[in-house]
Amino acid sequence: MSRKFEARVIRTEKQYEEYLMVADTLMDEDPSPSSEEGQLLETIAILIEDYETKRGWDLPVPKNPVDVIKMRMEELGLRQTDLVKAIGDKAVVSKILSGSRKLTYSMVYPLSRILRVPPEFLLERNAA
Repeated sequence: MSRKFEARVIRTEKQYEEYLMVADTLMDEDPSPSSEEGQLLETIAILIEDYETKRGWDLPVPKNPVDVIKMRMEELGLRQTDLVKAIGDKAVVSKILSGSRKLTYSMVYPLSRILRVPPEFLLERNAA
């Protein structure tokens, strides 16, 4: 990262959005965990998780990402075309929503931002 970022407790939605952007930038850089950037990413992830937990987003992780997508689309009034930016073209969105195609890791983070859910809610889980 080019500018110095001072990580503090997240208290507002604006700070939360800023931290998500910083985390996204750092993840794109893929820093070594022992580097300054890697340690900053870990700290930011902890602060983001803390903020989400305090907001009641600390829910059991659903086993089926498609159900999460459909539920949040309904709650937010989104259409399939609203997901194209995160997922790809309309055909890919349709295949994912029908269950005939899985989300890729590169789709998870942008989609989590559109749906306003933690990224782990969009990861496939094995049945316990």
